[in-house]
Amino acid sequence: MEKFCNALYVISSLYLGIALLILPWISAWEHNYLLYIYPQIQPVVANSFFKGAVLGLGIVNIMIGIQEIVRFRKAGKGYLPE
Repeated sequence: MEKFCNALYVISSLYLGIALLILPWISAWEHNYLLYIYPQIQPVVANSFFKGAVLGLGIVNIMIGIQEIVRFRKAGKGYLPE
């Protein structure tokens, strides 16, 4: 069960990282239901610096996923192929 949880953690970390890399730069980021409810946060969400910060969080998540893959391989758990 621990192997499954570790693999799930790696997959979710990589998936979230990729999503945070892509989402701020597509049109759905600025045209969504949440921004129609709270239009006062539209300038913050549309700001390029905010988008860059979200992209940075995506990079950090991808790096965490890669680091966990390396750590699991070094630990010799045996569930990741060589």
